Amino acid sequence: MDDEKNKLDQSEELTPEDLEQLIPDKCDRDNFLHLIENLALDKVALMVLKGHLVIEEKITAAIEKFVFHPEQMEEGRLTFAHKLALARSMSMDESKNTMWDLIAKLNTLRNKLAHSLKGEPRTNAMNAVRAAYTRERDGTLESWEKNDEGLLLSVISMCLGFVGNFEQEIERFKDCVNQLDRVVNPHHHEKPPT
Repeated sequence: MDDEKNKLDQSEELTPEDLEQLIPDKCDRDNFLHLIENLALDKVALMVLKGHLVIEEKITAAIEKFVFHPEQMEEGRLTFAHKLALARSMSMDESKNTMWDLIAKLNTLRNKLAHSLKGEPRTNAMNAVRAAYTRERDGTLESWEKNDEGLLLSVISMCLGFVGNFEQEIERFKDCVNQLDRVVNPHHHEKPPT
């Protein structure tokens, strides 16, 4: 299996033989190819999936900065919704900020895309993102935000800015906790004799 993974890492395109080795079941292989074909043509889905991934990475990084033993978090297998609720609960100044709701709406859209690339659920989720973003912008949209791609670019950018500020808030808090730790637990910070 490692050799097969290395082929993926070294090559941009899989041969039919490579794909057959990776996904032996023809039905599964056909479904995979259908997904890839649809994603390649669907810029909105790609923007949502990639933007969501980057936002999740930033939220995870902030949570890991907050806790003392981040390596323990892997065992929790937290979903994005869990991480979002945890991050929101950690925020001293912004826990009631409606940006968390916008991020949650983007997560709902991502989940709808994970189960269906087209249809009413996707449309409804996109409309919910649009409405939440419009509220954040006090009811106004720029001309480029009237189409889905432009809107999502703005939504993801705004969410990343908000999460970046949240991460800075966590860093300031952790600095205070570390200073307190030096006073309360000086033995943790003593340098060993040389």
